[in-house]
Amino acid sequence: MVEQASGIAAIIPIKNLANSKTRLSSELSPGRRANLVLGMLQRVIVAIQGSSIDQIWVVGGDDRVRNAARDSSALWFDEMGMNLNDTLGKAFDKASERGYSAMYVAGDLPFLKSADIHSLVTATRRQSNITLAPARRDGGTNGLLVPLGIPFRPRLGDRSFTRHLAMAADLEVSVAICYSPGLGFDLDIPEDLETYQHMEPGLLDRLAPQ
Repeated sequence: MVEQASGIAAIIPIKNLANSKTRLSSELSPGRRANLVLGMLQRVIVAIQGSSIDQIWVVGGDDRVRNAARDSSALWFDEMGMNLNDTLGKAFDKASERGYSAMYVAGDLPFLKSADIHSLVTATRRQSNITLAPARRDGGTNGLLVPLGIPFRPRLGDRSFTRHLAMAADLEVSVAICYSPGLGFDLDIPEDLETYQHMEPGLLDRLAPQ
């Protein structure tokens, strides 16, 4: 049975590799951090491709990010704004202009599976509410789905999950919360790297071969 198109554009913002995952600099060289970012990006794209999402947009980054996105059959866009939230807001606007609901997915989710994306989409109840996927550790937001026509823009950062709940309340829009495991585990700090390698032995070598 072929799944029907979702009417959703999944948006993955990525920094230039030279500026990525600097909190891991005590553990990994710049080259290996860059490889790690690309490895996680590829896992995220594969997870989204296994769901019924119409389009995958990788936004920002450098030539290696662009090439990795295109090699994975995702669309690549240059940086759209002055910072992460400005870029995401403009990407959400572009999705709306093209008739898509907008889904933000963090690019650093090493355990993301298609089932996690399916859970995020299903929680929208036929796209009648905003869906948020909280980060496990810092109160951030690793996934966000905003149906077409709702004027909601991401405000990512520490404790952004609480901010997003408040923003939805101000708009009088209902919210579903998706606790799917692969959306909760983002990789930012050395403690994450240590924990995740216990969860999946050999993870670093698979994501970022030397």
